Amino acid sequence: MASILVGRRREVLLLSSGPVLGAAVGAVTNLVTSTWSWWLFGALLVLISLASAGAALVPGSGSSGVGSTYQNPPCTLPPGTAVFAGRDRELRRLLDARPPRSGSRPLVCIITGRSGSGKTELAVQAAHLLAERYPAGQLFLAYRSHADPAGRIDPLDALSALLVAVGAAQNPASLGLAGMSGQWQSVVGHKPFLLVLDDVDNTSQVLEVLPRSPHSLVLLTSRRMIPGIDADVHVEIDTLTAEAARSVLHTILRRGSRTVDDSVIDGLVETYRLPLTVRHIADRIVAEHVPPGPPTGPGGRHLRGVGLEPMLATIQALEPSHRLVLRRAALHPGPHVTAEIAAALASLSLRDAGRSLTVLHHQGLLVRPDPHGYGFHDLMRSLAQPEETVQNDEASAQARERLFELMACLLKRANTFISAPLELPVPDSVHAGPVDPMTEQQALEWLDHHFDDLRSVARLAIGCAWPKSWWLTAGLAYFMRIRRNLVQAEELNTAALQIALVSGDLSGQAHCRAQLGTLHRVSGRYSSAEEHSRTAMSIFADLRPGEPRNQAYCASELGRILYHLARYEFARDITQQAVDLYRATSDQRGEADGLGVLGLISRATGDYQGAREALTEAYAIFAGMGNHRNRAWILIELGTIDRLTGDHHRALTQFSEALDIYSDATDRNGCAWARRELGIVQRILGHYAEAGSLLETALREFEDLGSPRNVADAQVELGSLHRSMGDLAAARSYAQAAHDMYAGMGNRRGEVWAEVELGALDAAEGQLISAAGRFERARRVYEDIGDRSGDARVQLELGRLELARGDRAKARNHLNAALTLYTQLNAPHSGEARDLLAGM
Repeated sequence: MASILVGRRREVLLLSSGPVLGAAVGAVTNLVTSTWSWWLFGALLVLISLASAGAALVPGSGSSGVGSTYQNPPCTLPPGTAVFAGRDRELRRLLDARPPRSGSRPLVCIITGRSGSGKTELAVQAAHLLAERYPAGQLFLAYRSHADPAGRIDPLDALSALLVAVGAAQNPASLGLAGMSGQWQSVVGHKPFLLVLDDVDNTSQVLEVLPRSPHSLVLLTSRRMIPGIDADVHVEIDTLTAEAARSVLHTILRRGSRTVDDSVIDGLVETYRLPLTVRHIADRIVAEHVPPGPPTGPGGRHLRGVGLEPMLATIQALEPSHRLVLRRAALHPGPHVTAEIAAALASLSLRDAGRSLTVLHHQGLLVRPDPHGYGFHDLMRSLAQPEETVQNDEASAQARERLFELMACLLKRANTFISAPLELPVPDSVHAGPVDPMTEQQALEWLDHHFDDLRSVARLAIGCAWPKSWWLTAGLAYFMRIRRNLVQAEELNTAALQIALVSGDLSGQAHCRAQLGTLHRVSGRYSSAEEHSRTAMSIFADLRPGEPRNQAYCASELGRILYHLARYEFARDITQQAVDLYRATSDQRGEADGLGVLGLISRATGDYQGAREALTEAYAIFAGMGNHRNRAWILIELGTIDRLTGDHHRALTQFSEALDIYSDATDRNGCAWARRELGIVQRILGHYAEAGSLLETALREFEDLGSPRNVADAQVELGSLHRSMGDLAAARSYAQAAHDMYAGMGNRRGEVWAEVELGALDAAEGQLISAAGRFERARRVYEDIGDRSGDARVQLELGRLELARGDRAKARNHLNAALTLYTQLNAPHSGEARDLLAGM
């Protein structure tokens, strides 16, 4: 909101200052020339006023449009083609478009035309030329509306992709379209974004995606005008002119060092002017040194300027193995066709499949949108799958099953490199080739590049009711959690669980429930998380052969869940079971993870020495494995122990090192966590400005990431900071918001923590009866859950309260209890209790 007001104030200032500046310049100019000219004065006045208005109103020129204010803005635009001709007039219309007068909507330009007419290329070329005007980010979203249904992008997919692209993951507290759209609109705000929405087919796909910022631009492509989309500019394109088609042919041939007689070129452009066809012809000439056969297809049938016969002729002329790869590759629902995918679908060797893809690309039948694989234009995909091909025949079904098995195998390999905790019983695929060792970062990048392919295949498997669909959904879940794509991870595993229940696949049920348990935990739904995790652990224990490592994972998850529910005794017992199981299977990563959870539980119950020992052991294991993200987690936990025991300098060192690790790993959640902990220490040290900056940044990050418990934690700490600064109203606002969030999650430990903060605020405002009630309720909860640190804090607050009331006897009892507890905990607050007792 503040940035919006600043931007509007700047616009008003520019608009109002224009005439004043114009008058001043006009006067000075007349004085310098020693001749007064009313014409010159008026002209300068008008010109500078118009320039000021333009600076205020043109998108990207306001405060939100200053490039220097956006560090590393997201850009997902594909590269434009090197040869682009015949669309100068249409391109100029897009570049000259100006925002609508309404200040509550973006500039919307729609490009329509038949398939193959170059809509996407025109949008991409314009987007690159306009990028500087929209420095907040330039995002490309391919809806693939004419692809296989499993590969199409629905509104939830679109919002998910956009949120991930800008680093703001979906909020799992709101699984609906409206909730995710609201989060997206909050991220965009008043910022200058450029969106290319490609291959849109209906209004519902984009309504929730369109920004409401008047500083944004949306370039939309479709085969037709879409009712309900009020475009400010409509550009309709069709075939190229003869001159433009000739220019494209000549340019591509020249770049390919090929020469063709002008009469041949003239004959081709007289017949074929659809951009896709023109490019295909040029590619054929470059690849084969001669132009393709006669300009008419079988029976001489073609539409003047549109004919698809050259592509059909190219397909018919292919060697049988290459044609098989083309037809089978068209079954893949995702955007990338790799050698592995082609090999699985066509049941060929990797070498033969790779050779076929290269030939198909050189023949102009496949495109290479990026280095990660080949792709189909939707028109070419339809030509590769003629009407006489039955998609549900036995051969196609077998090809799809090989594709499912391949992608599950590749997922299993990637999960090994990113240290995914659950072990999937997926067999190797003969089409996957040898294992190519990767670092964790390389594996994450591979998953990023191929996520749309993996998700599309998982959806296709679910749509086909493939019994092993859970191989894909469970295999994707850990990566989707890392990238905070929680909503879709839950959606996929819920669907796979239903298939496993119907087929009676116990292993599938256990894996899906284990993933759902974790997904529900991280979104604060502890009751359902506990149910899923317990059920999964029970199934894993009963399987023959058993899956002790996965059983251990569920036990460790239950430990975390029970920790958040403040059932510490049960949490410690089940987590110790997990550690023992991991040790029995020689799983060091799992063992270290369990030790970390034991450290959390020991800290929560005031056993700081036990917590430090468990965490130190976990740190040594993670460091020895080179598992840096989990090493950073343990550093934060050790730093928290240092903070609680008064070693603030060491705590700052631990938190700073963790922040560096998370920054290198581009882990936004980890960075926010480290900043929050740094902010707490700075508040304790009295560095309020720095503490406020760190805590506010952490809160914004947690809100963007959709992590309700972390949001509440940051709110409590901001409440403590504002109370320390004397701003009691702001402190109460933060503390109450956190209290409500914790209560909604069923997080007793967090709820009582916020209750104590509210009690401290009541006491500071003189509401002593209300404060006493809050402290007593908190004391009973801390006593019930066995949290000695929390109990000590409440005893100290009650001691202060009784001193304010003048009951020195009660005050002494509470302060002595606090002193005893803090001394046992080796916490620095013992000095505060001792000082209060001495002052009595």
